[in-house]
Amino acid sequence: MQNQVPQGKHWLDKVIDGIDKWQAKYQIKQLHVDDMKTPSGRVHTGALRGVLLHDLVAQVLRERGFEPKNTYVFNDMDPMDGLPAYLDPAVFEPHMGKPLYQIPKPELDHCGIDLRQASKEELVDLQNAKNFAEIYAMDFIHAFRALGCTQEIVWSHELYESGAMDQHIRTALDSVAKMRKIYQDVAKYTLPERWYPFQVICPECGKVGTTLVTDWDGEQVTFECQANKVTWAKGCGYTGKISPFGGTGKLLWKVDWPAHWAAMGVNVEGAGKDHSSAGGSRDMANAQCDQVFDITVPFNIPYEWILIRGAKMSSSKGVGTSAREFTKLFPPVVGRFLFASRNYAQVIDFDPTTMAIPDLFDEYDQGARLAWGVEEGDQRLARAFALSQVGRAQTQSFLPRFRDLALWIQYPEKDLEEEFAKVKGEALTEVEKALLEERKHYAEIWLTNYAPSEYQLRPRAEMPEEAKTLSAEQRAFLLELRDLLTERKGLAPADLQQEIFNLSKSSIGPKKAFESIYLLLLGKKAGPRAGWLLQATDEALLSRRFEEITKL
Repeated sequence: MQNQVPQGKHWLDKVIDGIDKWQAKYQIKQLHVDDMKTPSGRVHTGALRGVLLHDLVAQVLRERGFEPKNTYVFNDMDPMDGLPAYLDPAVFEPHMGKPLYQIPKPELDHCGIDLRQASKEELVDLQNAKNFAEIYAMDFIHAFRALGCTQEIVWSHELYESGAMDQHIRTALDSVAKMRKIYQDVAKYTLPERWYPFQVICPECGKVGTTLVTDWDGEQVTFECQANKVTWAKGCGYTGKISPFGGTGKLLWKVDWPAHWAAMGVNVEGAGKDHSSAGGSRDMANAQCDQVFDITVPFNIPYEWILIRGAKMSSSKGVGTSAREFTKLFPPVVGRFLFASRNYAQVIDFDPTTMAIPDLFDEYDQGARLAWGVEEGDQRLARAFALSQVGRAQTQSFLPRFRDLALWIQYPEKDLEEEFAKVKGEALTEVEKALLEERKHYAEIWLTNYAPSEYQLRPRAEMPEEAKTLSAEQRAFLLELRDLLTERKGLAPADLQQEIFNLSKSSIGPKKAFESIYLLLLGKKAGPRAGWLLQATDEALLSRRFEEITKL
């Protein structure tokens, strides 16, 4: 990326300027930043956008001298209304319609969470999760904690059970006429005459998604658990009356949202563009703040999505890269930088199977050089770099370029410390050696799982299609090479390189000889030095590959 002229304030600083003016206008004493998520299954990468945005906002508010509250609500009172594809229908279909926190958690081996890189702490927390909502929420919490997010966790069911929502439930039920008008005016939606914004958890079957409140007498609601209210769950037919307070049920989503704001004192909360569209749930919530709950409309930051390969993701359907997998792609500071460097109104379309990860490292490194004053350019990148350094000193150091590392790591003959010392012009410090090892770890992940084929320079597990182009002469040379490797087993890579060269001169010549080795193992016409490549290749794979060429 070429240097750019300075471009003014970073977008986050502009957002905080807006909050500062808004606070003064409405005389807000305590700023409270919040975000919410329904833990209906494995949480996808897209949900990280809101978490990082709100945490970054709280971070910059603290820089400005504010002391904001910073919370994250898990809406675990919501019903299970979709069954993730990775869960056993025989086990979980009977729980459809129940509040997520009242559904048993799946077994760890069958929950759909990739545990291959889980730490001991993560595994303990997942094993100790008490219910369905908590196991997926806990997985997500670890993902965003890895990116430096510091939000205090709030469980919606605890908020309801504590009585903190009671007065707002009463207000909502007493304001049905106003609610009905808001739905009509804002969303152009006509509600039935006997509509109430509350759902009871059925005392008989435990479902909340199947109940309908038909009356409110000031103390109790009358309700029905209807068999066919929704397509995704069956009600039991129970009818009765119950107090709506203390966690016996929940407000409908479009009322629940502003009621949470009122109960918690939230006054800064952005919303994704799907909620922020005209007549959407954010407009509905704002109208209720004004007309029903009598609170200041929270400051909104209508943010764009993060897409993976151009697609929006779904937790309940298990579509897209999970947040856990995403945060394992790069060091925490680089992951946080991705969000700090992109304006909230800009779509982040991230495809790890392209060069997006090396490009992100390049951009991060440029931000570092700008922040350290060793390069001139767009200071917004420098600001994004600074905001990404949570829990880490901004010490100036040499940064090994990720794409070079990912390439050189595949050359067995290269000593990485020596190679990068040449680039730096002097020996690496201990800090820089540690950074090299860290980046080496992430380069291995990218190469193993995501790197484009043209960047892969390691022996393929299966015979490359390109090996079928080997001429009869080249195949004959490779069989001679097999005999050489058997006879001279244990040769040092440099000696083997010379032996291959000598063998080639008496047959097909060095160019075709070395090309045949690369085609056989890599499917390419060039690669790492052949002596080192052959010595680094698994013996069983090499033996199998030589056997396969006899059948071409």
